[in-house]
This record gives sequence, C-alpha cells and structure tokens, in this order.
Amino acid sequence: MIRHSKSLILVWQLAELEALNLKQDTIKPAHFLLGILKVVDIDLFKILEKQVEEVADEIRYDIVDLKSCLGEFVLDTTYTRRFLRGILPEGCAEPTPGGLRRAKSTRVVFGAAETLALKTSSPVLPIHLLLALLEAEDAHIKTALEKVQVDINQFSKFIEIFLSKPLRRCAG
Repeated sequence: MIRHSKSLILVWQLAELEALNLKQDTIKPAHFLLGILKVVDIDLFKILEKQVEEVADEIRYDIVDLKSCLGEFVLDTTYTRRFLRGILPEGCAEPTPGGLRRAKSTRVVFGAAETLALKTSSPVLPIHLLLALLEAEDAHIKTALEKVQVDINQFSKFIEIFLSKPLRRCAG
C-alpha cells in the first residue's frame, strides 16, 4: 500500500490553501509547487512546537532534504512563489465543504510521485512530488522556474541522483 508522508500532507494542505486563495475549484500541479516552496520558507520549529516530537522530527527531515535540493537550483524561493502566484489565473469558485479535489493533471503527477516512492521503498515524500512536478508538462511551473533561471532538466537529474542514495530514514 502506498503511504503519503506527513510532510507531503503538509504540502498538500498548503497547496489547497493556495488554490482556495486563487478561488480555484481544484488543486492543480502549480498549487503543489507553491506548497513545496512555502513549506521550505516557513519556520517549522514555530509551527510544529505543539506536535508530538517524532512527527515533528519526521517532517523536519523531509523538509531539510527538500530545502537542500531546492537550494541547489532555486536561490529565492519566496520570489519564485510570488512570481508563480502572479501568473496563475484567479478563478471564481466558492469554497466547498470538505476541501478541494485534485485536478486530473494533479492526479497524474501524484501517480508519478507514487511510482518514484515505490522505487525507493519509502512513503511518498515532497521530494518525490517535486520531481514529478518537474517532469509534468505544466506551463505555469515551467514559466516560473525559467523566470528564476532554473534548468529543469538539470534540476530533475539532480533530484534523481539524490533519490538514488539511501534516505536518512523512512517515514511511516
């Protein structure tokens, strides 16, 4: 059975908030990139201070890995996030009870992330999702990363190499 890490759930929640702020009726791949960029910018110690220590540590490990990969290519995550938000269209959807669904394109990206996780025998981590997002054909993601001069092919290869190494721990 495929498991999603707690850090991925946090990214998912942030992506949903981004989609809601843009009045979208579904969560699209670009919203998940926004969630990834946001999670590396937030002060985890402040947010997780009330969490059970093992959960907080699990999330911290995943976010540290994500930061180290992003830091090699995306020098200013805040600027990238703001630029991406600026190019995403604003919708007109009203908030729906129970949360937003993922768009079909997002479900495809998640399927790719799950396949990557199976190869590393781990739960689906934000780093798996990031690689799947880089490999997706999403014009907004491509435009935002090109704006900050990220070579998507090199970035993808870097993450593939990172994932080929043993993970520090496996989240449950």
